[in-house]
Amino acid sequence: MPFIDANGVSLHYVLSGSRGPSVVLLHELGGTLHSWNKVAPRLAAHRRVLRYDQRGSGVSEKVRGEFTNDMLVEDFEALAKAVNLPPPYHFVTVAAAATQSLRFLEKHSDQVASLTLCNPAPGVDPSRAAALDERAAFAMREGMRASLPTTLDISYPKALGDPEDYETYRGRYLGNDPVGFGYGFRALGRTNMLHMLPLIRCAAMVVAYRQRRACEENSWRAVRSGRGGPLPADARAGTAGRAARRFSAEMNQSE
Repeated sequence: MPFIDANGVSLHYVLSGSRGPSVVLLHELGGTLHSWNKVAPRLAAHRRVLRYDQRGSGVSEKVRGEFTNDMLVEDFEALAKAVNLPPPYHFVTVAAAATQSLRFLEKHSDQVASLTLCNPAPGVDPSRAAALDERAAFAMREGMRASLPTTLDISYPKALGDPEDYETYRGRYLGNDPVGFGYGFRALGRTNMLHMLPLIRCAAMVVAYRQRRACEENSWRAVRSGRGGPLPADARAGTAGRAARRFSAEMNQSE
């Protein structure tokens, strides 16, 4: 699992597969490239698959400065160029990473072949930014373990899924740098890509499952199937936008 300097930051990444369409797996806040351990190997048999620890996450560089969603997108652009991963890209994202794929789509619509948005958080209303800033400040001050009740315990309850999978994920989550994690929360609080949802014209799927295993399995199936590209067209242009918008609204109401 090599490292590379891209966009001024050291990123830990895995590029697997030697042929086929380019698939990009973007992990969630608090996640790492290992969030895709059960998905990436099967995809790599017939596709080129890129996954990486985003800045401040996993074992990528522990940044000590604010960053934005645009900077995260620029990280991907620089990394894809450095490892010679050609467009068009099939993005598979979890939660807040949806904002990055949507921003890339806004910038380079001709370079996006498909979107698979798992439990998407496509944007934050400005009125909620202060709440995310509070969560960020708490995590940065008190550490990852102290922030569990307001982060992981809400998004991934222990009762869901396989106990061993949960403990593995929880261990990686606690291993994150709390400062980088906090910057990620602050970046999300200043990002709103909801305006892009009605503009999606590529093949798209929204996987709004509460159980992580279901999200993993369904995202893998979505990317694996389909002629000439990894996504089936069972979520037509516009349908994915409506589904993501509705799901995002329901999640906002529940918090």
